[in-house]
Amino acid sequence: MAENPARPCVFVLGGLKISDAFGMMTKILAEGTADTVLTAGITGHVMLMAAGIDLGPPSVQFIRDRSLDAFVPQAADYLAHHGDRIHAPVDVAVDDRGRRREVAVSDLPTDRMIIDIGSETIAEYGRVIGEAATVFVNGPAGVYESQIGATGTRSLWEAVAATSGRSVIGGGDTVAGARRFIDLNDIDFVSTGGGALIRYLSGRPLPLLTSMEKAAERDLAR
Repeated sequence: MAENPARPCVFVLGGLKISDAFGMMTKILAEGTADTVLTAGITGHVMLMAAGIDLGPPSVQFIRDRSLDAFVPQAADYLAHHGDRIHAPVDVAVDDRGRRREVAVSDLPTDRMIIDIGSETIAEYGRVIGEAATVFVNGPAGVYESQIGATGTRSLWEAVAATSGRSVIGGGDTVAGARRFIDLNDIDFVSTGGGALIRYLSGRPLPLLTSMEKAAERDLAR
């Protein structure tokens, strides 16, 4: 997948572990592996911040408390050099006293916590996924454990399961989230050792492969 994916190749990157997403983006954007990157979850929030969008106090504080605002300059660099391939949410859903309420990005900031992508983003991302020949997913689109925050994650998973293209998912949280909403048999490749797949897609060495390569070199030197 990393070297010669069927085109168009779409990466859906969400979740809270944005170090994984940003590690992958550096490689897949620079090498042209990804034709499109759809960002959601905290990854999407950081992209919006990099574009100069004020999310509002609750969401910004959540990101700062976890030092994830450190990724904003890197996100700005991605947008500057690869902005035509990166999609950020156009609307979001917030927790408004226990009820789901959608807000256009153009109407931000909001004094409510952002918990999901909105319906326009869901429709746009679903269309891109449906047209993909290869789609890779890492991370949920929102707070999928909550009923009011699960809509985006559920909808994107259903789009991935229905696509005629090759589908790949990786990451422990990603697989756990997918099981809530779809039959994993509808996914072509599920990496239960998600960390290893993410390291590979990020261009980082895999300890097992490194050991095997060194062993092979020693054998050839004999």
